[in-house]
Amino acid sequence: MRHRQLNLIFVLALVACFALLGVFSAGAQQKSPPAKAGQAKEEEPVAITPKVVAEKTVEAPRTPTAEEFGNFRFPIINNKSEIAFMALYSNPNGVNGAGQAIFVRQPDGKWRITRDGDKAVNLPEGIYSFSMPTFNDNGDLTFYGSFGSPAARQAAVAPADPNDPVGAAAPAPRNGALYVKTAQGLKSLVKLGEEVPNMPSHFSGFSNPSTNTKGTTAFIGTYSDPDGRGLFMVEGGKLRLVVRSGQKVGDTNPGETFSEHYYPTPINDRGEVAFLSRIGGDASGIFVSRPSGIEQIAYVGKPTPIKGANYLGFGNRTPSMNSKGEIAYVAFYDGPDNGRGLFFKGTGPVQVIARSGDKAGDAGGEFRDFLSPALNARGDIAFIGRMIGRAQGIFLKTAKGIETVALLDQKIPGGKGEMEVFNNFTQPSVNDKGEVVFYGQMKNAEVGIFYRDEKGVLHTVAKRGEKMPK
Repeated sequence: MRHRQLNLIFVLALVACFALLGVFSAGAQQKSPPAKAGQAKEEEPVAITPKVVAEKTVEAPRTPTAEEFGNFRFPIINNKSEIAFMALYSNPNGVNGAGQAIFVRQPDGKWRITRDGDKAVNLPEGIYSFSMPTFNDNGDLTFYGSFGSPAARQAAVAPADPNDPVGAAAPAPRNGALYVKTAQGLKSLVKLGEEVPNMPSHFSGFSNPSTNTKGTTAFIGTYSDPDGRGLFMVEGGKLRLVVRSGQKVGDTNPGETFSEHYYPTPINDRGEVAFLSRIGGDASGIFVSRPSGIEQIAYVGKPTPIKGANYLGFGNRTPSMNSKGEIAYVAFYDGPDNGRGLFFKGTGPVQVIARSGDKAGDAGGEFRDFLSPALNARGDIAFIGRMIGRAQGIFLKTAKGIETVALLDQKIPGGKGEMEVFNNFTQPSVNDKGEVVFYGQMKNAEVGIFYRDEKGVLHTVAKRGEKMPK
């Protein structure tokens, strides 16, 4: 018995070491959601199983070298089957001893890379400490980043990334800007300190930037003196405010105003952005900014499609929107069968896709919660589903029903040991072909990027400790 207790203490100590040694957390700014763009704490990639079987000992993960992947932020896949993700790696000259790069893996296996130190065509110094990017069908990347000399980078402290599920709050660096990288090169769009349109304020922070294939960029901007936050767009070189804190919600909610909390989707090619916003005190709602104005989709206290149930809240969870302007979102509801549900809003009334107590597709068990929906133009929804007990998985809702992409305790593609099984997941991404990518943690404390193809076959894209492409 004493031997088992000692093993348990040893394993718990190793797990604590894993949390300290291999994460290389870095980023840039506040997280609206999850961002996605802001994600709430309950969506952070905290291991579901904090320890392994006490009778077994686990070899501590080897610390990656400067030429190997250290950690990742969740990936994105576009309709050309290109996969983009940000990776962290050891760099003694980097911020907090870490470097960053954005990797784009093309269908032919070739890579495009954006690295620390790359320069925008309209700024004199290189970038560093950039946020998790968004990615469109042109292959354009949009992200927030600091810029400065190598000495400034080494002295800097990495700020929080509002799109980073493991970031911590920290002040934004002085030199920061929004960037778009296209086939023509890297260019900054808006810098910290610039004036806010039609206001005496100046920008003090950026988050959740995205660019559609027509070149319109949307982002959440924080501004000071007077203070506030809002949704902005840059189109044709012109910056405009869409909605801001203190602005009236609309005629259906008299006297209520938007707060400073926004959780937006990437902008689609119709120029639309869906977002969750807190309202006044405890209220919140799901809205869409369309060219015609702000449309309310769901609101706390309003009826849901479920009989006898009203919306209780949305858990600070970002909705998802596709190229058609359709919305998928998660909400909590009251009533005799209160619970949590996954909802869809197209051209007709809101539909319930799944709710607490529903069968978890072909995985068995019952759903109890839903996280991080991702919607494509076919109406497929990839999401994280939590089930009764410890069970959890990545699922894909299609016209045929709900199918499993990956489950906890499932062996990873190419996994060799009994500990190379999934132990947690973060935000999935799905394209119009139904291909899915996601970030996964394993029981041996390793992490990786995984991809499920059109045929339903799961692949490993990259793992911590593998050599990075050059």
